[in-house]
Amino acid sequence: MDDATKRFPLPDGVPDATLNKGDVAQFFGVSITTVDAWLRDGMPWVSEGTNGRAWEFQASQVWAWRKATVAAEETRSAEAQAAIEAMRLKLIGGQVGDTIRALPPRERQQIYDVELAHRRLMAESNRLIERDVVLENLQDLLSLMRDTVTGLSDRLDREAGLNAKQIEAVDTIGADMLIQLRNRMEKFFKDRPERAVKRDLFNQ
Repeated sequence: MDDATKRFPLPDGVPDATLNKGDVAQFFGVSITTVDAWLRDGMPWVSEGTNGRAWEFQASQVWAWRKATVAAEETRSAEAQAAIEAMRLKLIGGQVGDTIRALPPRERQQIYDVELAHRRLMAESNRLIERDVVLENLQDLLSLMRDTVTGLSDRLDREAGLNAKQIEAVDTIGADMLIQLRNRMEKFFKDRPERAVKRDLFNQ
């Protein structure tokens, strides 16, 4: 854990506080269910939760663990992609260990033609959806939820006869939920930035 915290220190200005399970969820903008899953995956803790005693975590440790886990997943993904590319090369006559740049342009074109056809098939079967379409639909859903939540207190006042204090609590909970939803959505797209992909077959 010491190596991980040195490699992935807390961002500047973030204190190394002791957190409970709910704090960890807010810290990363995730649900308690996700935190429970992370615990099963080996997220470090300072004090194990029991009946009457909350879990305790160190901010620097959970931050470093999560960043190290994401980095390892990205490395595994890159290694898997390299294996796939090597197999594609082997199937069309290249040598395992070659890169696409080592092939003649015609053979490179064959690989990209197959990849393009696969992407088109995925798109036509609705298994591959453009990023902008996903974002637009998520924003529409978030707007629908916002309109429903903001009108909820009025409906509860009319239909359930809640008092002013209860209505205020409903408004507060609804506002907090909308903030968490928006933060989660923004984090999802921030963690997956768009990248320019070079497709110059003759100069790669």
